[in-house]
Amino acid sequence: MAKKAAKGEGDAPADQVALVAHPRASRSIRRLRARAGLLGLVIVTFLSLRAGVPAFDAVLRGLLGGIAAQFVAWGAGVMVWRQLVLGEIIAYRDAQFEAARARTEATERAASAAAARN
Repeated sequence: MAKKAAKGEGDAPADQVALVAHPRASRSIRRLRARAGLLGLVIVTFLSLRAGVPAFDAVLRGLLGGIAAQFVAWGAGVMVWRQLVLGEIIAYRDAQFEAARARTEATERAASAAAARN
């Protein structure tokens, strides 16, 4: 049986941007997930113990709360970073258009100045 070639992390169609390939987005989402998971664990465990739930059940609830918080943070992080990356792409495209327009204007000015001299 032949082995399939493993897909790279940044494989995406040419017209799509993968957040996995974006270094800041990837790190930020991982960090957000970790912090949300830990915070969810601590808060739910604390509130459960304060409510009089036995320690084992409180920790179990805390773990479930941490997992839920991690998924919510992941979803929110992906939504936010999609918009940020889209904004970066639009800003880059606009800068490229502006640079091309400036080069065209400079070329036209140089051509008109050369024609005026002749």
